[in-house]
Amino acid sequence: MAVDMSEKFFDMADVNYLGIDYGSRRIGISIYHGEVKLALPMKAIITEYDDEKVEKICAMVKENNIDEIAIGYPINMDGTQSDKAKQVDRFIETLSDRLPGGIKINLVDERLTSEQAIDEQKPFYMKQSASKTRKRRSRGIIDSQAATIILEDFLWELELKNNRQ
Repeated sequence: MAVDMSEKFFDMADVNYLGIDYGSRRIGISIYHGEVKLALPMKAIITEYDDEKVEKICAMVKENNIDEIAIGYPINMDGTQSDKAKQVDRFIETLSDRLPGGIKINLVDERLTSEQAIDEQKPFYMKQSASKTRKRRSRGIIDSQAATIILEDFLWELELKNNRQ
């Protein structure tokens, strides 16, 4: 599902962002191209190996002239850091070591983004069985939708911050 942000993000015309929903087996990916002003879910990266994930992300960064990255950061409902956050921290460290210089990685609270992504998909798949839902999840469709939500949340926060200045 693409989200048109043309009215809100008019001042980000020359900036491209990558949204990431990190998972140990799947990474959801979303890209915001400032030129078209849309956040679009992309094909998820499906592999258990962080080196392979990092390699594919670095290629996407180069191919899409990405300026900044927004990565979902797992925080518990009470606001504390989750156990998965340590995995994300290690992944970010590996990624930042291999990214071209000057690309900033931003942490975004990802609480409930997967649930929101599933809810957003329901109107399109109302009569879907549980096994079909699992299949869509295993292909990374839900993860990339969650990455889009993470990226949109980051862009809204950025817009609010810019409007306050």
